[in-house]
Amino acid sequence: MRNAYIKFLSNEDSVLGFYELVTHSQVTRLSNDIYCVPWSSLALLDSRQVEYSFATEEDLTNAHPIWGFAATKSR
Repeated sequence: MRNAYIKFLSNEDSVLGFYELVTHSQVTRLSNDIYCVPWSSLALLDSRQVEYSFATEEDLTNAHPIWGFAATKSR
């Protein structure tokens, strides 16, 4: 598995986590506040003490990409 599907546990974690992912990795937002991130990016979130949980199968059943929204770091 190359990607992890996560949900941030609080609004503060969402803001900080999204910022870290956009500036240092990549992230795609799905509906229902689910984010698709590279598996390797979880170490970044952990090092910044951003709290998240893995999305469940039920969460992913109704999730779909939010078109036009994906962020990656500048090269």
